[in-house]
Amino acid sequence: MPFTGKFVLNLTRFAAKQGASLNELLSLCGFSEEQLCEEECYVEDAIYNTVLERAIELTDDDFFGLHLGEHMNLAAAGLIAQISHTSKTVKEALEYCCQFANLACSSLPMSLDEKPDHYVVSINPRPLWEEQAPIALRHTAEGILAFNIREFHSLLHQKHNPIAIHLPWKSPQNPAELERVYGCPIRFEQKQIAMLLEKQHVEAKIATSDYALLRILVAYAEEKSAQLENKQGFAAQVKQSVIALVKPAFPTVEQVAGHLNLSPRTLQRRLQEEGLTYKQLLDELRKEFAFGYLKRPDLSIGDVAYLLSYADTSSFTRSFKRWTGQSPKAWREKHD
Repeated sequence: MPFTGKFVLNLTRFAAKQGASLNELLSLCGFSEEQLCEEECYVEDAIYNTVLERAIELTDDDFFGLHLGEHMNLAAAGLIAQISHTSKTVKEALEYCCQFANLACSSLPMSLDEKPDHYVVSINPRPLWEEQAPIALRHTAEGILAFNIREFHSLLHQKHNPIAIHLPWKSPQNPAELERVYGCPIRFEQKQIAMLLEKQHVEAKIATSDYALLRILVAYAEEKSAQLENKQGFAAQVKQSVIALVKPAFPTVEQVAGHLNLSPRTLQRRLQEEGLTYKQLLDELRKEFAFGYLKRPDLSIGDVAYLLSYADTSSFTRSFKRWTGQSPKAWREKHD
């Protein structure tokens, strides 16, 4: 059946971070966390629909699927880093992405089609699914589109947003959160679920060297996220969201707030209750990432600056001296 156990496990764990009961969702699923991790584990579509719809209820998040798609972006970047080695252009890599998506979820087949002045990545759900579980379909599709946009950004290594997103359902009362995540106009009540992309971006060549750095970012971010998994407190939850959204540019407070289904003001207030501001938390994470990267002899100071989304090496050096009182080079020599 269409949904892998790992996909459903990510869904339940993400819902738990937003306040849902992990045990209740696993009970509905009928599998333990260990079973869902197995490569051969698949979840029936009817069960998946039930688990997803209950997660939406428990989190009270009208954009749960969208935020889940954001949460899974790091895994997408890791996949794209591998695909890029066998692709010369973004178009070739996107075709591979569609093939992988079709293997992982046969209920939402994807295709890449060329039009006279743009390309279209279309998602074509089974009519029966659309008829029986429209809420589950909408949240899944919105999440996959968010996931796909991150794939596109990773392939280009630049933030070129789609021309537009097409959705067949009616607009929500406030579509601003969809617009924030997708970064482009959204056209509702269309014939299909689709993402329209500029031709020049799809036909661009892939800079393979950038992906070596991207793989390092993904691996280190996942390691840091795992370290935070069992930590208590709101700041740890915000840190995990920041790590999930890193591009390598670090996300804004508005992006993280949207990801956590909060307003920026509420996020800042709750951080202040733990003695932090968002700016301080971001600075702290950058410092932690810097220490980890500098311990790798294969990364130059310039590479580290890039991975921390500094404009140049000198900007990174100034921050590092503020943190430690010494230059990155001097710190690295002491910690060899």
